[in-house]
Amino acid sequence: MNRRSNPLVVQYLYVHGQDEAFFYPSARSASSVAAVAARYLECALVQAASLAFQNADCELALATNVTDPRTLGGTGAELLKQIESLGVAILPTEYRHRPANDDAHYISSRYVLDAILTASEGQPEDRPLFLTDLDCVWVTPQRLFDAVPEPPEVGCIYISYPPDWDAVGAGDAGRTRRKMGTLAKRMASSTQDPRDIEELPPWVGGELLAGTAAALRQLVAACEELDAATIASGDVLLTEEQVLSLAGALGRVRFRELSKVAWRIHTGPRHEAHAIEDPLSLGLWHLPSEKGLSLRRAAHALRRGHTRALGRDFSDPARMARRFNVAGTGIGRRIRDDGWIAGRRISAATRARLDAIRKRA
Repeated sequence: MNRRSNPLVVQYLYVHGQDEAFFYPSARSASSVAAVAARYLECALVQAASLAFQNADCELALATNVTDPRTLGGTGAELLKQIESLGVAILPTEYRHRPANDDAHYISSRYVLDAILTASEGQPEDRPLFLTDLDCVWVTPQRLFDAVPEPPEVGCIYISYPPDWDAVGAGDAGRTRRKMGTLAKRMASSTQDPRDIEELPPWVGGELLAGTAAALRQLVAACEELDAATIASGDVLLTEEQVLSLAGALGRVRFRELSKVAWRIHTGPRHEAHAIEDPLSLGLWHLPSEKGLSLRRAAHALRRGHTRALGRDFSDPARMARRFNVAGTGIGRRIRDDGWIAGRRISAATRARLDAIRKRA
């Protein structure tokens, strides 16, 4: 691989139509399209800042179907403008890889496949691309940049879900690792021995895909082939994690686990996930529990131009761990966090009442 090619980091955001059903349990926002979009744009802004403030040797892009920022409302349009001010290129991207049915659970998760095609168009075959969920922050970017695998492998994070746990929670439409192994054995081609397929295949998380432009385009092609086969057989694959896990189980995509340099970290006192032994050694944190808290707080600071403390934190992993609750939360921090959330809610309710009064006047 041409290691002189600087990486392209691609975030992606699909904004729903007004009448489109959707359900994202960890969004921590109201159900309106504009509110959900703003929450995710806050995350995108913070992730871009975590790279820009460290002067990371990469280019940044955001793939989105938004063609008119005014459709995002005032807050969303402002956030998008600030994201661009950090050097992020906006890549207009249609959503063509929707799930086969209209289940609302994580309905936009397959948008990553469209983002790959848009971002890789016109790129050198060997250019490293990193597709990341919006609610990620880069701790030490070069650690992850150095770990991009050689083609045709694609880097990802394996999630250690229990064998019979449904990661989507969509009833019969959900998939577990055990069900995925059974499906893969049934779909094994004539050149494969079903006994060679793992009964509990690795579960590919969707928060990170890393590889060359060519390898990632091959991944999309493999997913398209599997979609056609599962639709024909009546099997339902809702999310990108499901189709990627099936592709890996069947050997259609060769994945390389990057958990030594990137990980999904659950924060707060209520989660039951295993603690991360050394989060400061990672290059990337995925923080799904922090959308409505530390990521949002950092976005508010960026919007107000209060960047001095953020700049210090982004230059020091230990400070980043405290800011984003990766270092744990004692009772004092929890009281502070709960008070901040309450303040945001009171402020939002006050603005809503004032808007209602103005409309009646």
